[in-house]
Amino acid sequence: MEAREFWAKTPSQHILVVDDEQPVRDFVAEALESMGHEVQTAVDGRDALEKMEDSDFSVVITDMVMPRMDGMQLIRYLSEHQNEVDIIAITGLAMDYKYTDVVAAGASDFITKPFTMNELEAKLNRLIRERHLREELERLAVRDPLTGLFNRRFFQRLVRKESIRAIRHQHQLFLFFLDIDRFKDYNDQNGHQAGDELLVKFAAVLRQSIRKDVDTAFRYGGDEFMVLLPYLPLEQALPVAERIRENFGQLLLVPTSLSVGIARYLEKSVSIDDDIGDMISRADQALYHAKHGLGRDRVYLDKESAV
Repeated sequence: MEAREFWAKTPSQHILVVDDEQPVRDFVAEALESMGHEVQTAVDGRDALEKMEDSDFSVVITDMVMPRMDGMQLIRYLSEHQNEVDIIAITGLAMDYKYTDVVAAGASDFITKPFTMNELEAKLNRLIRERHLREELERLAVRDPLTGLFNRRFFQRLVRKESIRAIRHQHQLFLFFLDIDRFKDYNDQNGHQAGDELLVKFAAVLRQSIRKDVDTAFRYGGDEFMVLLPYLPLEQALPVAERIRENFGQLLLVPTSLSVGIARYLEKSVSIDDDIGDMISRADQALYHAKHGLGRDRVYLDKESAV
């Protein structure tokens, strides 16, 4: 396959080229743009970090010898603070920078001046393939294989991030704990394959009933599901829960129905983890009350969350 054919099929990357020499900077940027990538440039490490505050980049290609902040300093900073970015280091001083040292600092690869675009293209091709593999492995690791929803492992990771964000920005964060009523009876009557199909249908209901790219649904285990809803006041959270319950009911999967317990994240201690555990416990208790205190097919809000 010719290079042009390959790049026509390769996903476009957002690349930052960092070099204090304008001819080199412009040449690399132009070549990458001809491959179909979106490219921005920076004159040194500090300029690069300023650019990265305003834009998300998947790849940084950086010279090593630059004023203010050199390439090694930039690589180490990105490795510590933005380790999802792939980095290719470029230098004309091969004896001063060992490949192993640059990679140990956090770079994904290393290329020595003078170099051809074919060399850079090959290294970039490898990075993109490895990125795709990492993303696929990550997707498999955090997704429930049956429903395609995120799993408990990812919930534990995301709920902490959302809790920190809620504290920092002073917005409300709600947790729904959802359970399919009489799911065991449905399984016994229709078989486990039908039960699996019901879970898949319910996952679709969740996706359709919450805000895309804002709220997140999880299969917590068995027939228990969770939804995290940030940036949402109480008067809007309750209708979302009712909408999920009603949309599930429209599937007419007799004898099942849906119960939902709701809790709001509250700062009650000095420990974020303790407060997260408290929110989960209150949502679980609210779900129990919806199922056993109110007789199933109900939405119940934790009393502390209503204040």
